Amino acid sequence: MTAETFFQLFNQYGLILVCAVVFCEYMNLPGFPAGVIMPCVGVLIARSELSLPLTVFLSVVAGVLGSLVIYAVCYWGGEPVMEKLFGRSKKFKSLVRKCHEFIDAQHGRGLAIIRVIPCIRTIVSIPAGLLRMPVKWFVGWSAAGIAVWNTALISFGYFFSEKILSMVM
Repeated sequence: MTAETFFQLFNQYGLILVCAVVFCEYMNLPGFPAGVIMPCVGVLIARSELSLPLTVFLSVVAGVLGSLVIYAVCYWGGEPVMEKLFGRSKKFKSLVRKCHEFIDAQHGRGLAIIRVIPCIRTIVSIPAGLLRMPVKWFVGWSAAGIAVWNTALISFGYFFSEKILSMVM
């Protein structure tokens, strides 16, 4: 497949692919690191006829939906389900506990703040679900944090696409 063919396919199916990848990334599925994916999306958007604002908006929607899946599992399943899904790792539990304490102390603002911190931004859905944070707070504060994160990374790739492409090609 040539680069031109790839860009044509991205023009045709790009937003669906972006939404699917972002949804999976916010569900904490391995192999979907936002620090790599989001700037690449920006580069692809810059090379296509797709809209940057629409792409960012849809990425936020997909991110919130992916986060809601983990939130719901932890909200209704609690600690036992979390143990089965994420194991008994003391390091992971410590991280979740720290997020839990921060969200509890900061209320919803803490959720938005954590959403822009690499490595813990996607797992924040777990303590929010375990805390049984009201879903409207969860969605609102998550959307705010996800919007900041996704906008920054996608825009970086978009505005520096020529420089990025010249470095990799």
